[in-house]
Amino acid sequence: MTNYTPVELAFDSVEPIDYEKDKAPIIFLHGLWAFKEYWYNIPNTVANATKRKAYVMDLRNHGDSEWSDEFNFDCTVDDLIHFMDKMECSKAVLIGHSIGGIAALKTALRWPERVEKLILEDADIRRPPRQMVDLSVFYLSLCQRAISQVPVGASEDEAKKFIVDYVRKLTSGLKIPKHIRKPEYSNFSLKRAPDGQFQFKVNTPAMIKALKNTESLMAEPNGIYEKPTLFIYAEFSPFEIGKNIPINKALFPNAKFVNIKNSTHTVHTDYPREFTEEVLKFLQEE
Repeated sequence: MTNYTPVELAFDSVEPIDYEKDKAPIIFLHGLWAFKEYWYNIPNTVANATKRKAYVMDLRNHGDSEWSDEFNFDCTVDDLIHFMDKMECSKAVLIGHSIGGIAALKTALRWPERVEKLILEDADIRRPPRQMVDLSVFYLSLCQRAISQVPVGASEDEAKKFIVDYVRKLTSGLKIPKHIRKPEYSNFSLKRAPDGQFQFKVNTPAMIKALKNTESLMAEPNGIYEKPTLFIYAEFSPFEIGKNIPINKALFPNAKFVNIKNSTHTVHTDYPREFTEEVLKFLQEE
């Protein structure tokens, strides 16, 4: 097992007025090329309903967190434990989407005593399918090319429109599977570089490099997490989690599986009400 040097993670926190300090907090972990704001108001709703404090993270190389040339799906585990130690958080409820879900489940397997409950959104123990990885690299590369051609002096909204239109034009004739998330105005964030040009608030070159090297993307999970676990997965999931329940049950014997009909990989943005209801029902179970 490789240990990685942790980086500092940016976060927002939600603290209900009447939150119960003896309850373990909830930590939300986003997916690849996303950011903490991509959870929208779900953390607020869940925190207020459960009377738990919530932390909403930017993962390594995403958003306002530190960037590093070292990136895979395992180093995020060391980052998370480092954050929990810094916050003096002995245990937490983890809610993770996609690679955030992989970070959450690998944390639970490695340090089960640090995870009170586990909720995984369209993520499981296997490496992402090759087709999904290749298409992600394809889109990330197009977006990187597009941002380099944004006209000087463009506003942020104009820059986002330019990037989305650029990618749509180059992919208009391609048949892309329904579960692949294409660039939209809401699912990426920009910042200005010192020279005035826009950059993604994601270390895109590090993402592309990591995804191209699938063998080192993540180590095989091992261990058993026996505490309550909820897999919320999409009907049109690239992971095909519904077909692999026995594989996941072997490592998470106390797991429940909920399929959200008609949803794609980003269940919580496709069906936020249904997603939130399942999360709250699970967290409120004794």
